[in-house]
Amino acid sequence: MRNLATVVAKVAALAGGALVGALLTRWLDERLTARTVQRFADDKTRYAQGLAPLER
Repeated sequence: MRNLATVVAKVAALAGGALVGALLTRWLDERLTARTVQRFADDKTRYAQGLAPLER
């Protein structure tokens, strides 16, 4: 019985870690995508005005 409880606890910890990792990855991906889209829009606006893109 004790081994079963340990196995269940380990599986729950692994599943929880996987869930947190997936949520964190999704959040970071959305932030990076939004940032890239904003930079592209800024550079496009500057190009339309005849200016060079912003240096990063």
